[in-house]
Amino acid sequence: MTRLFEISLKSCFFIAIILIASAAMGQNPGSAGDPLVSKSYMEHFLKFRSIALPADSEIRPEAGALLVVRSGQLRLEAASGKAVIDLSAGREISGNADIPPNHLILIPENSGIVLKARKLTLIMASYMSEAGKP
Repeated sequence: MTRLFEISLKSCFFIAIILIASAAMGQNPGSAGDPLVSKSYMEHFLKFRSIALPADSEIRPEAGALLVVRSGQLRLEAASGKAVIDLSAGREISGNADIPPNHLILIPENSGIVLKARKLTLIMASYMSEAGKP
C-alpha cells in the first residue's frame, strides 16, 4: 500500500508541474493575449497627421511633439540654449538652423521654440495641434 501511495503522489506532483508549466507558457509575450504595449497607447503615440504650412508662417509646437519635414523648408528659431532633438541623426539642432527633411524630430520643451516655414512646407506631426499656429 505504501508503494502505491508513493507512485500516486509522484504522479500527482508530475501532473501539477506540467499544468503549471503549460499555464505559464499559454500566451506568447507580445501576442494579442499578452501585449508588451497596449494598442490604444500605440495608436495615440503614432497618430501622425499632415500639416501644410504656407511660406513665412510660424508654428509653436507643444512639448513632446514629434515631426517630420516631408517637403519644403522649415527653420528652427529658438532662444539661446534651446534645441530640438534629431532622433534620426542622434544629435541636437540649436536655434537658427534648418530642420533636415525626412528626419524624426522631438520637441523636448515648448517655451521659446518657433518653427518657421521659409516656403510652402508639408510636415507630418504627432502631438501638435492647429492651436500651435499663431
